[in-house]
This record gives sequence, structure tokens and C-alpha cells, in this order.
Amino acid sequence: MRSKDSPDLVPSDDSQSSDLPLGGDLTHLLPSVEETRQFARAQKEGEAGVSPASQSGEALAQAGAEGGKIAGQAAAKQLDKTGKDAPGGSCPVSQEYNTLIEKGWRNIYDPTPLGDLASLKNKYNCQIKSPADAFRFVNQELGKTEDHYSRVLDPAQVRQLDRLIKGKSKGIGIEMIAVDPEKAKETGSLKVIEVIPGSSAAKKGVQKGDYITSVDGVDLNTKTPKEAFALIQSEKTHNITVLRDGKKLALTLEQTAVDMPAVVDRMVPGKNIAYLRIRDFMQDDQSYELQNAIKRYPTVDGFIFDVRGNFGGSLAQSLQSASMVVGEGTLLTTKMRHEDDSPTGPAQYDNTDYSLDEYELVTRIVMPDGKVQETRELRLPDLVNKPSVVLVNGDTASAAEIFAAALQQNDEATLIGTQTFGKGIGQTVFYNQPAGSRLQVTNFRFFTPNGDWIGDAGKTRKGIHPDKEVVNGEFAEPETATDLQYQAAIAEINRRLGR
Repeated sequence: MRSKDSPDLVPSDDSQSSDLPLGGDLTHLLPSVEETRQFARAQKEGEAGVSPASQSGEALAQAGAEGGKIAGQAAAKQLDKTGKDAPGGSCPVSQEYNTLIEKGWRNIYDPTPLGDLASLKNKYNCQIKSPADAFRFVNQELGKTEDHYSRVLDPAQVRQLDRLIKGKSKGIGIEMIAVDPEKAKETGSLKVIEVIPGSSAAKKGVQKGDYITSVDGVDLNTKTPKEAFALIQSEKTHNITVLRDGKKLALTLEQTAVDMPAVVDRMVPGKNIAYLRIRDFMQDDQSYELQNAIKRYPTVDGFIFDVRGNFGGSLAQSLQSASMVVGEGTLLTTKMRHEDDSPTGPAQYDNTDYSLDEYELVTRIVMPDGKVQETRELRLPDLVNKPSVVLVNGDTASAAEIFAAALQQNDEATLIGTQTFGKGIGQTVFYNQPAGSRLQVTNFRFFTPNGDWIGDAGKTRKGIHPDKEVVNGEFAEPETATDLQYQAAIAEINRRLGR
């Protein structure tokens, strides 16, 4: 699924932008056990993210959603046992800790909870015996901001994150939804809604619409969806039984490398309308996948863009994706911490505007001293000039919210569904950090074309309100009669076409 050309902007020396996942409420993705666990943790914590194109243009899905919390707890326990640093500064300085904490302090959106930078440095010298210790204590300090997104990524998390950017993972290769408990008594509690091309499931003949009745000998007819998902998320080969057309088939599914498409596209059955589901904006060629998908439907009457359950990704990818639907105008603005602040002065910020003209994506940065920096890059072509709908829900987050708001507030599409998640903050991941780590820091807020801040993904969550609110049932099946949001999208396009 990888394209040869990358749509990335030129990265800065040590940073790329980053994102945290939020699982969707309609589907459950099973490319990889550990990545699925991270998605589930992120959903439980209500986390999602996005990243600034001005830093590097490329987003990363967050690995290790609870890493900061766990690290902070571990460090706190160690402090309880060892006490404070020995007096007189007799312990060696941890360069890993000092480098990371200074980078974090200088970039985090609001450094106030961290206190004075000078007092932070060398704070834990006597407790730090290894890079892992340094990571834990940095995470403990960053945790004082009550921001679950700012953290050190250790080398294992870095490797996982890099796989997600490339759409690479390991798993059996299916997406599933939960089945209504009454129906599950006959069919099992999981139903396959997508089979990933090239995966073990695809090679063994699993089909969209199959019900999973058992996993490794455990009957799913009386299992809750949560229990059923847990059974199929272990890192091993699974023996499953599927129900298809009243017949049961026994299959053995191995964990294999999976190349996850960022975009799923097909025609709406019986309608001249194209349906495009964007799984995420995380992959480094997502916008090119979307471009190729749009080009496959030159004669359709309308488009449905589905970003329900899309947890976000790269700001660069979301903006380039929007450029294929929006003609000209503002896509969003950001307020980002200015890294070169004085370590003793108040935090200062860069204000950035992202807009489209006929040929280019224009980035205009106004710095704290009033200086203006403008960059231009070729936009992707404006391909969509037909009635369009964007489907959204409470798990539409971050970069997906940017995409949805850009289309809605530039009058290019109707939003249908429910209020979005409400994450108007984003992170940058700084590369080339000590001991193979990376540092992720929340360092900006973003605002929609109308100037709205959609929230902090925590106590203040405003989200984006759809033009037409439609609520799906708990066990709605995507792209069917039970998917009322999907049906409303078809009706809206038909209405705009006068039919």
C-alpha cells in the first residue's frame, strides 16, 4: 500500500509531529495484539492527537498510551524507597534526564506546572542509574501537567510507532463489530466487517459478513463483545470457527505481517455514490491513497467521506486530504509554544495560519517578535466538485476533526452524525533524543476555519457539531440499514441532487 513518493514536508532536524489513537465505536481493528491494546487503552483514557505540519509535516500514531502514567507511578515508588538526592550534588549528572527535561520544558504548551527549569535539572541524579530511570523521572515531571500525551517514548515504543506510520503491523487481519447479545446467542458475538488484503484471514478465506462463533475452542455465543475481543487478541495462532450462510467453517489464522490500507473505498450499492472510509491520517501516504481512491470514481454523483472512529494522525495528511475537496480558503490556525523562550520568562507562542490558494498550501507563521515566515508547497488537486457528506461521531478526533471542520466550514460538505471528540491540542515528537528515545510534547492548540477551539480532549471538550445530528444504535452495522448515519448521508446527497 506504500506509494513511492512521500507527501511529507521536509522534517526539521530533530522533530516530527505525533498523534494518539482513539478507537472507533463501530469497528474493532485487529492487525496486532499490542497495537490493539494500545488503541483500547487510548479509548478508555479518552485520548487522541494531531500534529503540526510546520514542525515536520508527518504524524505518528502514539504508541504506549499509558506509558507516561505507568512511568510516573514507577518513579514515585522508587522515590519512596530511596528518598531525596544526596546533599552536595555528589551523584553524577544524568545527561539523558537533563536533555529530555529541558527539551520538554522549552516546548510544552504551558510549562507553569513544571516550575523553574533550573530546579528541574539534576533533580534526580542520585536516583538515576540507567536511561530507563531517566525516562521514568522525566515522565513523572511531565505528568504534573496532567497531560497524558507528553511523555518519553522508549526504544520499544519508538519501533511500534514507526510501524504504525508505515501502516505495518502484525496480526490476523480482520475488522469486527459487536453483535447484539440476543442475536449473538445464535451467531456468536463478533461479526467480520472488513478483511485486510494479503492477511492470514484473507488467504484462509475469511469473508466480510462472517460471524465468529468460537475462538480456540471457546464458544462466543454467550460471551460479551469485550470478552470475545480479548480472546482473539493474544499473540498466537488462533483456531476460529466462522458461521457463513448457516454453515460453520473451521479456520486456523496465523499472525502475519499486515499492510493496512489507510482508505477503504467502494460504491454505495444501487447508488451512483462513492463511499470512502478513512481509517486514519497517520500513515505517511494516506493522502495519496485518498487521491487514488477519489480518482477511481470520476462519474459518481456524490461522495461520502467516513471519518467515524478515525483517531487522527498527521496534520499534513489531513490538510492535503482536505485540499482535494476544498477549493480555496483557510483550513485552520494554530497557536504553538515558541521553543526559544527565556527559561525564566513567560511562555511565548507562534501563531500559524494554513490556507489554500489555487495551486499551493500556504503556511504563514507570525512569531512572538512580530516576524513573519511564509512557506508554500504544492497542494493536491481539487478533485471533488460534487455533493459530499462527512460522517462523524464521538470517536472522530484530532486530525479527523480538522479534516471534517475544513470541509464543513468552507461549505464543501455536510456533516452528519454526532458531536466529535473535541481534541484541539496537538503534540510534536522530537527525534534523536538520548538512548534511542523520542520525546513527545503537547505544544500547540488548533482552531477551525471559523476560529473555534474544539477542546483539550479532557475536561474541556467541545468538538464539532454536525449539520444534521443522527444517532446510531449500539449495535449498528456499518453501511447497512441499521447504520442510520450512512443512510442519512445517502438521503442528503439525493436531496442536493433533487431526487
